[in-house]
Amino acid sequence: MDKSKNGKNSRVVITGIGVILPNTFSVQDFWTNLSEGRSQLDFITRFPTENFPIKVAGEMNTFDWKKHLPDLSDKYSKNYNTETLALMSAMEEANKDAGITKGDLHPSRVGFIDSSSRASMAWWDFAWRKYLEEKDHNVFDRYSVLTSMASNPTNLTAINANIQGFVTTVSAACVGGHHAISLCYQAIRKGRAEVMYAGGHEFPLLQPLMMMYSDPMSRVMSLEKDNPKKGIRPYDKNRDGFLLGEGAVVLVMERLDRALQRGAKIYSEVLGTYSYNEADHAMRMDLTGKKATTGLRHLMKISGLRLGDIDYFCGHGTATHNNDLAESRAIGHLYEGRPKFHWAPVGSIKPIFGHTFGAAGIINVAATSLMLKNQTLCPTINLEDPDPECDHDHVAEGARKAKIRYAISMAFAIGSQSSFVSLAAPEF
Repeated sequence: MDKSKNGKNSRVVITGIGVILPNTFSVQDFWTNLSEGRSQLDFITRFPTENFPIKVAGEMNTFDWKKHLPDLSDKYSKNYNTETLALMSAMEEANKDAGITKGDLHPSRVGFIDSSSRASMAWWDFAWRKYLEEKDHNVFDRYSVLTSMASNPTNLTAINANIQGFVTTVSAACVGGHHAISLCYQAIRKGRAEVMYAGGHEFPLLQPLMMMYSDPMSRVMSLEKDNPKKGIRPYDKNRDGFLLGEGAVVLVMERLDRALQRGAKIYSEVLGTYSYNEADHAMRMDLTGKKATTGLRHLMKISGLRLGDIDYFCGHGTATHNNDLAESRAIGHLYEGRPKFHWAPVGSIKPIFGHTFGAAGIINVAATSLMLKNQTLCPTINLEDPDPECDHDHVAEGARKAKIRYAISMAFAIGSQSSFVSLAAPEF
């Protein structure tokens, strides 16, 4: 077994990525959209928006679960809503990408940690509409006790994949995906599992939820109504907030020695994770950026990295005033006293698929891993007039070929929570 420097912990790598996002159902689709800056945001069709302020979202309207789950019986699928079928499909695609088939491992040595920011609102919306339309009281039968649970998509996905190790759902808003990765990372390096799946799913395109985020007193959602592809403009002086997206992504994580032994492709190595509570403002980050700087320094220390080692920061990049400024200030404090040309580039992928809350951290790490694998930084699209307070190296010109050895994925959440994941390019 491959050990780390202290002789106790196994090294952990990402060997598979399963993606079910708007018009994006494979790793290649995912990379193409990210690297070529193809936004999948469009005008909302899910509900009428004539008298609603939010007009744009990342809807998953072309998803056909049967293409990913051909063996799933109609007996079961008829009771599953889209979020469950999407997460199951992402798991299947992750295994396919990693070259893993059922029976490769003892089921008790495999686990699944999934992230979603809220209870299963998508199920309640689906069930209530079906009840009203069909007057079918069976919608709320004994099985609905299971299918209405926040953990239901995770549990059913684990059952379908015959995962018999540690399975749970974490809910920590936008840092939940990083929390899932952290739990998987610890389970593998401590020898409690050989393979772990870190997942994230979110289906927030519900009118009541959007109303909360578009409250005029604290609006953080973009009011873009003319060009949906330009609805999210991170770090731009004319930014207007984020827009929501939906979907599911699953990462395959395993021991490095096992991955090498079976000849798996390796996207990245997870060097460390650091999540913490700022215990500051409940609704936003510490705007000085100093607490995030402290967190980044902790991450680098436990990852064995120096500041000069970092080649890229994949930011949370929500295109909200508070997030963009706090992120930029944190990086500014980190490099305090160093010339700007020594600063690593900072980017955001939010304009491509929208903000996916509990899935955002997983998507961020998947994207960063692909950048490391392909030695190419993805562009931050729609950045035309950078905010002077967000004065760092933006990859706004398009995809940038670069030598990228180490990168950090960043996430921040309502509830005063922050998290970071350090990743290394595969050199094995």
